[in-house]
Amino acid sequence: MKKILVIDDDQDILALVKHTLSREFEVTFAEYIADAEALISRNEFDLIVLDEILPDGLGSELCQRIKNTTGKEALPVIMLTQGKELKDKLNAFDAGADDYISKPFEPLELLARVHARLRVINGSTSSTLEREDLKLEVTAQSLHLVSESGTEEEVALTPIEFKILYHLAKEEGVVRSRSELLETVWGKNQNVIDRTVDQHVSKLRKKIENSRLTVKSLHKKGYLLALND
Repeated sequence: MKKILVIDDDQDILALVKHTLSREFEVTFAEYIADAEALISRNEFDLIVLDEILPDGLGSELCQRIKNTTGKEALPVIMLTQGKELKDKLNAFDAGADDYISKPFEPLELLARVHARLRVINGSTSSTLEREDLKLEVTAQSLHLVSESGTEEEVALTPIEFKILYHLAKEEGVVRSRSELLETVWGKNQNVIDRTVDQHVSKLRKKIENSRLTVKSLHKKGYLLALND
């Protein structure tokens, strides 16, 4: 049974989440960031559901710490927030969140998002994908730049950046439209706009600027991984 950590101090939300998820998953609850960090350090969770506003801090800041912790980078995080504006969504994704749900939400929506995130992780069956001088470790969701001498330098990517690169690298030279990347990386029925893809691709392109490969954009078509001219 998959293990999920739910971090929220709203008792109504906790009751709703418990009713929705407990029949399929082993669910642990925490109301404070300090308690959550202690649980994360001692346990192996498969997914985290994280509220933005907590009594002792911001969920987005905790999300950033999780994603910057060795061995926890690939741990999927679904953010819950009252905010419905674009800046709130971008803030969640910039913090490294893998998904975003606005409160109030339908229980079936949360369940569907959880299943979708776990399918993304479980679907990563190939351990390593190599393209030119880029080496993607799929299980760890890490990227290394391989020099001509064979030495490897790790390139720090966010989970979203890694997923974008992975889907572009699976079929090198194949154009992926923005809508296709939105559906593949963020899942269906996400309130994410095309500009969000552009922003993440721009950051990804800068991080691999020393590679022989780059992410090229084709006007009105999308993106592809190709040799850097």
